[in-house]
Amino acid sequence: MRALGAALMARRSLRYEITFALSAIAISTWLRHALDTILPPGFPFLTFFPAAMLTLVLSSLRSGIVVGVVCGVIALHSFIEPVGRLTLDPGSMLALGFYTLIIGTDVVFITAARRALWQRMRAEARASHLAHARSLMFSELQHRISNNLSTVAALLRLQSQQIADETARHALMAAQSRIRSISLLQRRLHAPDMQDLDAADYLRDVLSDVVEVAGAGDVKLDFSADSLPLPHDSAVPLGLIASELVMNAIEHGAADGRVNHVTARLKVDGPAGQGRTAATLEIRDRGPGLPEGFALERSDSLGLIVARQFATALNGELSLNRHPQGGTVARLGFAVSPPQDSLAA
Repeated sequence: MRALGAALMARRSLRYEITFALSAIAISTWLRHALDTILPPGFPFLTFFPAAMLTLVLSSLRSGIVVGVVCGVIALHSFIEPVGRLTLDPGSMLALGFYTLIIGTDVVFITAARRALWQRMRAEARASHLAHARSLMFSELQHRISNNLSTVAALLRLQSQQIADETARHALMAAQSRIRSISLLQRRLHAPDMQDLDAADYLRDVLSDVVEVAGAGDVKLDFSADSLPLPHDSAVPLGLIASELVMNAIEHGAADGRVNHVTARLKVDGPAGQGRTAATLEIRDRGPGLPEGFALERSDSLGLIVARQFATALNGELSLNRHPQGGTVARLGFAVSPPQDSLAA
């Protein structure tokens, strides 16, 4: 059906139309002569119907009409009694009338089909243009939002440099890091060329940006991750949880003025039922460890409160514990569904 539509809408040169029309007339006339001794009387137009039809479809409307008229005259002259004369007796007129009716019907249907295809092509082109315009507008909107968030983060950074109070300065730096993280998430998740999202690449970029903002150059991030296709609705909470945990490790993981070493691991654990994949995100620092009597559910740290809230969005479980070799390890066990693009494929 698609090939037929393409044939109907193809543009042909005048030379092609003339060549096709002459070939159709010659072949159909020769074929009718070849079958003249085999066919019983009463089939003068037998080979001329397909000639006119094919010319209408594969050439053009005007060449199809010309082929239909010329073939009608040839049939009337050479294959309708009395042969050799263009005599229109009642029988000849009846046969010619049927021939004219069929060819005329073909012309009407082919013309209507071409017009319908043309209108459909125009509608599809308009829809494609509107979709492209909406995509550009959406991308521009996301770009502006991301830029505005980056501007706010830069203003917070400038403000933090003028504040002497250490607690207030840390609060502004944490706010700046969160806003920068959200800006990065916004930019990456809504990039025009973003089709598939892999958690490994995604978290590597997110955490690198967190370290750049909050680390002040004295943080070493050791990151490794298994490949995990990630749906976009899970990317935001996972990115924010990872950001908060790394910021918490940077803030509390330094020991004796040494370089703050933070380890981040994303491990895929396997199927979790209902088509989901289980995974574990682990963030570890080399600091002094958790204070005595620490309980995550009672912590008033804004970063940990944010991480706990977003863990529920992933149907995950977040925990903080002392690491046997020193420092603190945060673990997030969660499960994600496959991206919608993978389901459609």
